[in-house]
Amino acid sequence: MDIKQALTSPSSVFDTPEQVLSAEGLTKEQRCSILRQWSYDLRELLVATDENMAAGGEADVNGDLLSRIDALLRQIDPEGGESSAPTMQGGV
Repeated sequence: MDIKQALTSPSSVFDTPEQVLSAEGLTKEQRCSILRQWSYDLRELLVATDENMAAGGEADVNGDLLSRIDALLRQIDPEGGESSAPTMQGGV
């Protein structure tokens, strides 16, 4: 696995966010960074959808994926301070 690629474009390396947890050779910090980047990417897509810049049908799928990623981040690092962001893009 190309860790640099995973850190910059997680969806190009992993099919699901759950695969980040099961990937061998990643530290807790790397897993969190990958999931946070994936979360940021999805938030950007959701903003584009809200602004009619992307296909509308993707919003439900991306929203579900974002919820799964947030749950995984809480599972990996319950003390990580993840809270709701003031904007759609989050504070990643």
